[in-house]
Amino acid sequence: MKIPDYYKNYQRRSPGSPAPPDRKTPLEPPGRKPIKPPARLYRADTFSLKLYEEWVDKTIFTLSGPVTDGIQHNMTITAEHDLLGERLRDYADINVQALEEELKSCRILLREDIRLANGTPAHRVIYKWYPTDKMRIYQEMILLLAGESGYKLTATFTKKTRKTLGPQVERMMLSFEPNPPAKSVESEE
Repeated sequence: MKIPDYYKNYQRRSPGSPAPPDRKTPLEPPGRKPIKPPARLYRADTFSLKLYEEWVDKTIFTLSGPVTDGIQHNMTITAEHDLLGERLRDYADINVQALEEELKSCRILLREDIRLANGTPAHRVIYKWYPTDKMRIYQEMILLLAGESGYKLTATFTKKTRKTLGPQVERMMLSFEPNPPAKSVESEE
């Protein structure tokens, strides 16, 4: 069987022909200015991606627990970055004040300085509020600073589940360990 020439040449490259593109570097669309490289690597639990300088992480993590006593239990974790020179007590005061303004029926039950399992100083706030006339919610908030970042962990309970699920959730919250910020993309390559 004779193979046509165009099939023979399909596998061969002539000298000086361009190498196949590097799969790490996306091809630039024709006629566009080159795009500067991303500034840093963004890491999440199950993925990562490269971010440009102008992009800011505003993620609120929600971890769902069991549905018990009529509510979906959860824990939210919020991070704020670039808090230069912030003190823990001031950070806690600002967050508690915002909480009291936002939740009109909020009543603070406990405020105290604590330490996480790794020894990091933190501040705990336990409060109750009524999202509806017939529902009373208890929440525990733990606030901490690490470097130039502030973290707010909040868990939700009913009166009953504060006693049944509360100890487990509190152990999870106290096991929180902030990670250092991601390095710039250039330093990772």
